[in-house]
Amino acid sequence: MKKSRVAATRHSLSAVNMVASMASVGLVMGACDSTAGTNVDAFPLIPIASSPAPLARSGAIALATEDTACVLDTYEVQIHCIYRDDQQTQVFGNRGQGPGEFRYTPQHMARGPAGTVGVIGMTKMAVFEPSGRLITEVSLPERVSPAAVIDSILMGEYLEMNRATGILDRRHLAIDVRTGEILSEGVYPGSMAAEADCPPPVAPSGRRLSTDLGGALRFASGSMVFTTLCRGQMFFLAHPDDESGVVVQRPFYAPEYPSPKDVERYLERCRSPAATFFQMPCESERFRSTPERYGVHYWVDDQDRLWVLTNRDREEFSYLDIYAATELVGSVRVRHRAVGFDVLRSRLAVLVERPVGPDDPDGYPDRGIDWYDISAVELEFQAPPN
Repeated sequence: MKKSRVAATRHSLSAVNMVASMASVGLVMGACDSTAGTNVDAFPLIPIASSPAPLARSGAIALATEDTACVLDTYEVQIHCIYRDDQQTQVFGNRGQGPGEFRYTPQHMARGPAGTVGVIGMTKMAVFEPSGRLITEVSLPERVSPAAVIDSILMGEYLEMNRATGILDRRHLAIDVRTGEILSEGVYPGSMAAEADCPPPVAPSGRRLSTDLGGALRFASGSMVFTTLCRGQMFFLAHPDDESGVVVQRPFYAPEYPSPKDVERYLERCRSPAATFFQMPCESERFRSTPERYGVHYWVDDQDRLWVLTNRDREEFSYLDIYAATELVGSVRVRHRAVGFDVLRSRLAVLVERPVGPDDPDGYPDRGIDWYDISAVELEFQAPPN
């Protein structure tokens, strides 16, 4: 495929050399469209294929290979692995306590070694081949959010109640996938990112969090990024054992508030039987007046670039920002309302909610996967400045 070669503007951030081992990346794009109010050029991508996907309450998606994507059906507690070329789908998994089954509905996935996927439930992770063959299982202390692709180690974080204070701790850990041994575990205090000046963090359940240094992702270089700070900020650590790092804000950040459709979705969720059971009140005015988080989903690709599915617009189109270390190097635009994505080599797979049309009698958006060939977006590697 012919590659576009129109250079996008590079937005330099503070401490761009903070992660010295990471290469500086230039994103070369053509036919850019300017996203209103953001001053960021976004390269419009055109899908090379589309696949149906099951309804779910999770945006989890993992590319086992460049042309095989696995997603969750949280209503049936199943995994669907979809092959792009022939649209064949392998469906496996079940509710239960046996091998390859989940007592509690899984919410997270990540790519595993040698074309496998790791599916994470409340108390265990199971690693499958896309055919449904179970490779291994490991017990977990709680439901862990993965911080990187899974090899022999699962790195992630989970919430643990401090019984003395009633406050939730974000605990970051590494688990040996073969033995289940916890190799390391700890908490990063919010004081490390005090300069971000964020309000006290609150979990979706309404409980206080001990720190807002969550949403951790690990780079192959050994560095880390925490993605849950307020006002479009992130926190970078050059090494997990460092005691200080760098707070970085997205260039040209402006608060974005929920759209009318977002408010409708919120009211549907908070009026659901599950929300009533957990005594989660509907606070529509507070929801309308609270700026949305910068990102919906974050992930590090196999070239150590950070991808951010942003909250801007996200109806007809969605936007993904791309970072090299602490530097924003470009943005791409994909169609429809994206809820998750994965990137592997030249492939970007985006899990989306389709627009509701006259042929949707239930009024709920269908889900699908759009496949993009990102080799047309040429990446030029340059040595970082001394």
